[in-house]
Amino acid sequence: MTAFHLYKERIKQERQYQWKNTKAVIDWTILVYIVLTLLFVAAMIYDMFPSFIVLLQKLPYGLTLFVIYYLAWTGTIRVFYQQADTYFFIHRRDLLIGLKKWGVLTSTGVNLLKAVLIAILTYLLMEAVSPSTLPLLDWITFYPLLFLFITILGKMIDLHWSGWKRKVINFTVFLLLGLLVYLTVVQAMWIVSTVFLVLGLVVFFILYLRTESFMVDMAHNEKIRQKYVGMIFYASEYVHAPRSSERTKPLFFKRSQRIIEDRSPHSALTELFFKYLLRNSRHIFSYLKLIGITIAVMGYLPLWMTFGLFMAFFFFLKEWLNIVYDELVGHPFLNMHKGKKLIQEHYQDLVTRWLYYPAVGLVGFVLMMNTLFHFLMR
Repeated sequence: MTAFHLYKERIKQERQYQWKNTKAVIDWTILVYIVLTLLFVAAMIYDMFPSFIVLLQKLPYGLTLFVIYYLAWTGTIRVFYQQADTYFFIHRRDLLIGLKKWGVLTSTGVNLLKAVLIAILTYLLMEAVSPSTLPLLDWITFYPLLFLFITILGKMIDLHWSGWKRKVINFTVFLLLGLLVYLTVVQAMWIVSTVFLVLGLVVFFILYLRTESFMVDMAHNEKIRQKYVGMIFYASEYVHAPRSSERTKPLFFKRSQRIIEDRSPHSALTELFFKYLLRNSRHIFSYLKLIGITIAVMGYLPLWMTFGLFMAFFFFLKEWLNIVYDELVGHPFLNMHKGKKLIQEHYQDLVTRWLYYPAVGLVGFVLMMNTLFHFLMR
C-alpha cells in the first residue's frame, strides 16, 4: 500500500460516513425545502443587490475591508490521521508522512481555489462600491497568498501553543496581519507584502512538514469530522444533540433557589427553563445576539426591508426558544414526566413567552422609532 492509495481510501471512508449520517436524518422532503429556500434566497439577493451596493457605499471603507480580511481566516489544512494509525503503522512511518503530504497538498489546492474565488468576487464587489480602489492583478495575487499564509501560520500556532496562550497569540497575529492588509491596500505596498507572504509560506510549509504533528492533526481531523456530523444532525428537529460546555459551574443561579413563589406545574417548568437557559452562556449569548444583530441591521436596511426582517425575527426567535425548550424537556429525568402534570403540550407557549414577548417588544419598539425617524427626516 502506498500513501496515495491510503489517502484515497480515507477520503472514500469519510464520504461514506458523512453520507450515511445525512441519510439518517434528512429525507427528500427536507431536501425539497432546502432547495426551495436556496432559490428564494438567491432571488431575494438578486432583487436586493442594487440596494446592497448602496448600503455598502454608506459603510466605512475599512469595515468592508475588515470583512474581506476576516474571510481569509476560513482556510483549513486537514490530514486524515486516525488514532489507530499509531499502532497499525508503527513500522510504516513513510505512510504517515506521505498521508500528511497528500493532505497538505490537497488542502492547499482547495484553499487556493477558495481564495481565488473570494478574491475575484470581492474585487468585483469593491469595484461596484468604490471603483479603482484595488488593482486587479495585485489583489488576485496578494489575497490568495494571504489566505494560504494565515492557514499555515494557524497550523504552526496550534502545534506549539495551547489554551489561553494560543488565543492571545492568535489575536495578536490577527491584529498584526490586519494592519499589514490595511497598509498594503492604502499605501499600495503590494510588492513588499507579496514577497513577505511568499517567504513566510515557504518557511512555514517546510517547518510544518518536518515537524511531528500527529496528535494535533488527528485531533483536528476528528473535530472537523464531528463538526460535519453535528451540522447534519442539527438539520433534524427529531435528533437531540446539544453542544457540550466547558464550564464546570453555572454562570447564574449557582445556588439553586426559588425565583417564582407559585409552585404550579407550569410555573415550576418556567423556573427550570429560566435556569437552564441562563446557566449556559451559549444560550445567553445566542439570545442576545439574535436581538442585537437584528436591531443593528435595522439601522442600515431600507424601511420596507426592516419590516421583512422583523417578521423573520418574529418567527425565528419563537422557533429558537422552542428548540431550547425541547432540549430541556428531552432530558431523561424530565422525559419520565411527559404526559403527566409537570409537562403538558400547552406549557411550551406558557414557558417561552417570558423571553419571547420582551425581545419582540424591544425589536418592535426599535422598528417603530426607525419608521418614525424615517418619515420625520424626509
